[in-house]
Amino acid sequence: MSFSNTASARSTMRLTSSVHARSAIRTSLPTLALSPALLPALLLALLLALLLAPTAPLGAQGGPPPEVRTTVQALVAALESPDSTAVNTFVAARTAPALQQRLTVAALRLRLQQARATLGARVDDVSLERTDSGLLLKLVGANAVQIPLELDSTGMITRLDEAVARAVPTETDDRWTGLTWDNLAERMQSMGASGFSGVVVARHGADTVVRAAYGFADSSTNVRTTLETVYGIGSTPIDFTVSGIMLLGQRGKLALDDSVGRWFANVPADKRGLTIRHLLTGRSGLIDFHDIPAQDWDPDLAWIDRATAEQRILSSTLLFAPGSDDRHSHAAFVLLAALIEHVDGRSYRDFVRAEILEPLQMTRTGYYGERLGLRVADFAVGPGPSLVGLPNIPPNWGPTSWLVMGSGGMFSTLDDMTRYYDAIANGTLLSGVWAQWQQGPSRDAGGSDRGFFIHRASNGRGNTILFLMNGEGRSPATRAMANAFAQLVEPRAR
Repeated sequence: MSFSNTASARSTMRLTSSVHARSAIRTSLPTLALSPALLPALLLALLLALLLAPTAPLGAQGGPPPEVRTTVQALVAALESPDSTAVNTFVAARTAPALQQRLTVAALRLRLQQARATLGARVDDVSLERTDSGLLLKLVGANAVQIPLELDSTGMITRLDEAVARAVPTETDDRWTGLTWDNLAERMQSMGASGFSGVVVARHGADTVVRAAYGFADSSTNVRTTLETVYGIGSTPIDFTVSGIMLLGQRGKLALDDSVGRWFANVPADKRGLTIRHLLTGRSGLIDFHDIPAQDWDPDLAWIDRATAEQRILSSTLLFAPGSDDRHSHAAFVLLAALIEHVDGRSYRDFVRAEILEPLQMTRTGYYGERLGLRVADFAVGPGPSLVGLPNIPPNWGPTSWLVMGSGGMFSTLDDMTRYYDAIANGTLLSGVWAQWQQGPSRDAGGSDRGFFIHRASNGRGNTILFLMNGEGRSPATRAMANAFAQLVEPRAR
């Protein structure tokens, strides 16, 4: 969720996370040439900074305060819950007594139930905008609604207006009108001149039409983007997890219709019919994310171990019976990453590095908290809205947590990701039916509130456009660009 003073930037990923003081301790800084005379003053300044550093979580830079974020998370969960009493529970727990007396509990419930019906009990997009009259919560599901509200300093709702239905937003941009393979390079040059920062490779059949870098890896220090610049890649590690499961299946170490009970102990009764295939195909019924706002300082970066992740996921309430519906779940891929460890014996990190990264020479791809011998200047700096560390780059985000292991928590480059996707398409990483799981037409995107975005569109027959950027991946401009690329790669009737 973004939190802006004007137009909001929507998020299909998750709510903005808070900044924890320990991120300052994990800071990696460029080497500076200093005069010996300046060293005592510098050391004193650093000592004072450490002594004065806060020990409690801080509010996110550019993001909503924790109490606001927690309340919005709870509201979204109530609107999505299959339990018909979830809205009632939310109203009782999260609306101020004075508001309940003024409007009545029944009226508040009705307002949220109407919003739930409009959204279709699903929320794909969340944004929060500060206005002159309070806050404006914007939600997108089957349809879109806007809910004006106000909260007190503890996160209790003191005002909750009726939801206003809106058309589901679409992203268009005249700059992409008439886009062709012949003018793509020119259009991208124009985008770079107007502020786009990132790297792009575009292939039309056997021809590489564009392979170029634009803008700044770090605008604050005027470091230009290069083709080797390293970016956070959002939820793209899901692809590595799928490849890992296919590699183990190809070697006969697992079957896709194995129940999770074969590999995990003490699986609850409602999940004993859950299979690896369900986890892979979005039919698991599992929750999307398994962070707990009251316990985890950040929904991506707070550290939990594998056992905690397994317990949270397997004990969560199913959204539907496995196999009976279709709903994306990041938690499903975290569980698959844990399954890889149970089956193979190596850690997920070591498995992916040995079986995917090293064979494909993906030398600039790694996990949060790692440097891989790279310089700070080799990393693109994320502009937020959530800023963690100085600078805001993956090495400063701590080790990848099991909140996202297998579904996030990694960084890479344009060429490394190109090597990976080429290996999938060419059948050099996997073969036969195991390779087919990831071959063919596709459109994939991933990003994070730390300000990174990756998008790939392929028709499965040679037309491919891949771009990585440090910027707001959920802005209308970026979405319009991604939509234009997808239409160019695989033209469809509008």
